[in-house]
This record gives sequence, C-alpha cells and structure tokens, in this order.
Amino acid sequence: MKFLRLAFYVLIAQLVLSGCAGEGVEETSSSSSSEINFDAYLGRNASTRSSVTDITSLKGKEFNSGFGVFARYKHNGAISSLMDNEHVTWKGDRWGYTNTRYWPNEGSVDFYAFAPRVESVKLVNKPNENNPNPTYIEFTSSKSPVDLVWGVQTGQQAPTSSTDSKVNFQFKHALARLGFDITANQKLVENGAVINVEEVKLYGYSDDKGAFDIRGYLNLENGEWFRSEDESTRTIYTWTPTGAEDGINYKLSASQLDHTCKKIENAPNSYLCIIPQVKYNPFYLQITYTVKQGTFEEKVTVSKDLIKVRNPPEVSNPSFPFEQGKAYVFHLILSLDPINFNITTTVGSWGVGVVNNK
Repeated sequence: MKFLRLAFYVLIAQLVLSGCAGEGVEETSSSSSSEINFDAYLGRNASTRSSVTDITSLKGKEFNSGFGVFARYKHNGAISSLMDNEHVTWKGDRWGYTNTRYWPNEGSVDFYAFAPRVESVKLVNKPNENNPNPTYIEFTSSKSPVDLVWGVQTGQQAPTSSTDSKVNFQFKHALARLGFDITANQKLVENGAVINVEEVKLYGYSDDKGAFDIRGYLNLENGEWFRSEDESTRTIYTWTPTGAEDGINYKLSASQLDHTCKKIENAPNSYLCIIPQVKYNPFYLQITYTVKQGTFEEKVTVSKDLIKVRNPPEVSNPSFPFEQGKAYVFHLILSLDPINFNITTTVGSWGVGVVNNK
C-alpha cells in the first residue's frame, strides 16, 4: 500500500457546529504555508453554557474538550483502521492531534467524529449484530450527562492541494434536551407571597419508577439510535437548590420566587439530555414548594402527567416523542391553590426557534 505523506497538509477538521443557543459567530485563523485555514460557523443563538457542546467547549482545556475521530481506509473491498478515537484538540490557532496519519494515494477514507471526547469509547456492534466494521458507539445518559454530538465524512480522498486538504465535520446533536422554568401567579407575588421551591422530580408511571431508557448505541455513520429498552435501568431525576449535577441529581437556578426573583429554571449545567424515544405510558413532572404570605404558610406537592400535557383528551393513542436535536422546555406555573397548577410545553430545535407549542 502506497501512502502520500501529508508533509505540509496536517489533517485538520473544519467544524460547523449547528443548533446551539446565542449569537452567530464566525471565526477564522490564518497560518503559514505548512498549515491550513480554519473556518467555523455557529448558528444564531450560540451558547457558551458548559452543559452544551459548542465551539467554546470544544476549544476548551478540559480533559474531554475537542473531539474523537475514527477513520477507516477502504480500497479494493478491504477495510482497515486508520484512526482509533484520535483526540483532536484546539492548538490556539488550528485543530491538531498527536499521532500524524497519512493519506493513501488510492482508495478512500471514512471519518467518524463525536464529542465530548472520552478515551474509552470504541466502535462497537449494536446488540445482536456482528458487523466486522461496526460504526456504533455505546452511550449511557445517566453516566455521561453531556450534550453528545456527532459528525461524519465518508469517501474522502487524498487532497491535491493545500486548499482542499481539510476534513469538514458538521456536528449535530445526538440527544433530546429537557429543561423547565417555574413562575408563579403574578398577583400572588405582588401581594407579598414568597414561594420556596424545594424539589422538582421527574419519574415514570409511579413515583418509584424512572421515565426514560438511558442506554443506547449511536450510529456515527448516520446518527440513528438503537435504544436498549430496560425498565430496571430507568432513573428518577430530581432538581433541588443544592443538586450535585451528577447525572441523576440536578440543580435549580434559585430556590425562592418573590418580587425580586420571578423565575426559577434548571441551572445552566442541569439540563437533562435524553436518548431519543417515544413515551406512551404516563410519566410525571412533580414539584414541591412552600407558600408563605403573612402568617399563612402551606407546603404543596403537585404533579402532572406529561402525556396529558402534550395531548388533548380527545387523542385516542397519546404519546410524547422526544426527538433528536429538539429542546423541550416545560413551563410550570404555580398557584396558591394546587388545583390551578399548570404546565405548558415549548418544543424547538436547538437554536433554530420554536417549531411547536402545546
């Protein structure tokens, strides 16, 4: 096998990271003839929250910043590994990696990328499959509470000049994202009421059961998921003012609603990222809070079946789909009377605006 050494064409990834929340940002870095120009564009509403994988987090200095790359060389029906979870990181003015690879002068190369990068990740088969060249990675959401993104470039061939020697990845969100905000009846707050939020809880058809399957296999070739359906692994999630943000226990942005704080949200690092799936059975969002007004004080715990929040009563087979790349925001509106507790839902693509509102 002959190889054309990339003496001056270091393998660089041009990142186009779509679907995050903030302002549109363009970044360009120029370099000497031994390097290559890098262009990255973030869609409008680009976020810098560390819980969201964006250009800022990819360029960071954390152990899992950057992205992992797998590469497969294909020629005359044979397939061999060229890169195995190679760690690509930002070098200040370019993307680079440690173990320099070479372009073959024949055949083509398929590249698969994911972020945040985890050293132990390998390409594996999904259950009941025995492909000699698998393209899946295994993922457990409760162990890795991150915004997983993926990118692919197939059929890449040796460059003919320095201007076309880049490998271009357009990263996409692999998961669905769940968040919420909490407000109160405005008249209640204006009349001097103080509401202390103790806990928000997300659970399945009973309060000792989890709602979501947490383990699956993401195909880096096309972004499709194989989800492991296992009720025993489903997790109950909670948000409290002092949550540990460990993948199960999350944190609220504040604990008290009053005339100075009119909204409580999940903290910036406390979004719930979910493997895409459709819920058919009841699952609940529950909140426990205390209302104080003068000498009056009452502790309240109320919950709503989110299947019913999503679907009007006349729907015969209600469901709640959590789709890849979509952000789901639940709006909890508190009242002195628990009967008047209300939840609405906004569903939108990350950074593309609202596409559905129920």
